[in-house]
Amino acid sequence: MKALRNNAIFQAMFIGSITGLAGVILFVFILQLPSTTEEAAETIPTTVQTPEEQQVQQQYFALQHGVFSNFDSAAQFLGTYPTLNKAAVVKVGEQYFVWSRLDTEKVETALTVVPTGFYKKITISSSCPNPAELQLPVTLKDSKLFSAEETEPIDKKQVPEDWTGIMTEVSKLSTNPNVVRLHMFINYFESLDCLKVTF
Repeated sequence: MKALRNNAIFQAMFIGSITGLAGVILFVFILQLPSTTEEAAETIPTTVQTPEEQQVQQQYFALQHGVFSNFDSAAQFLGTYPTLNKAAVVKVGEQYFVWSRLDTEKVETALTVVPTGFYKKITISSSCPNPAELQLPVTLKDSKLFSAEETEPIDKKQVPEDWTGIMTEVSKLSTNPNVVRLHMFINYFESLDCLKVTF
């Protein structure tokens, strides 16, 4: 009986030790779960970044003479009026607009041109990764950059790398800064997907 009692006590101690050890391991495992979940929750927002966090936009007034559903119709309209020889066709969405100038504010004398037009308020916005291209909506408003009388050198960091070369070519078309602004804008609008126009 004494040997049997000692054996039962030993078995009880052994089972108790195993049970206690399993309980401790389970407890430690449970403690680890919340911290792992919190760490995962903390790392998720840092990896999800929107590419268009930075956006620069400015309002302008485009002198519009017509809107068409295709380029050929717009080009034919331009060819009908010699006074629109410096105008351009601008595609925004699925429509083709005939604009003759891009102003920072309305100019009443501009409305006397034939064919008659009206000012269309537009918003130019940029989400370009390149700093100079990101600032294009603001840069296009700088009248000094479009003045033939301006003698101060252009800050190379303020404008895109190809600005000077394009400006040289566009300036041959007209000396009117609002016409030059229009064609400078069109050049970048057609080549940069990150430059948008909304009405």
